[in-house]
Amino acid sequence: MPKKDRTTQAPSREVPKPQEGEVICVVKKMLGAEHIIVACLDGKERTARIPGRMRKKTWIKEGDVVLTAPWDFQPNKADIIYRYMNDEIRKLIEEKIISREIIDQLRG
Repeated sequence: MPKKDRTTQAPSREVPKPQEGEVICVVKKMLGAEHIIVACLDGKERTARIPGRMRKKTWIKEGDVVLTAPWDFQPNKADIIYRYMNDEIRKLIEEKIISREIIDQLRG
């Protein structure tokens, strides 16, 4: 029985870019009970919620770059949609969607 070839890499997924009504943010503080404070690129600080579909699968910590969807009826609150990995952040910087300086400034 031949060995399986394990050298093939997983296909690279498309990096999610902010759509209408979505903002890229940096996690500032973990509040507990699935709530965090994020500093957003639009200059606001929001309380964001980690949805149930992400709770056990995606671990979020302070300093992470996340994609959020601010609430229509309470603009100072948001839901987290996606957490960017380091290579995805690099792609966003290369595509001029975000700048390195802003991310470093928000991470403080």
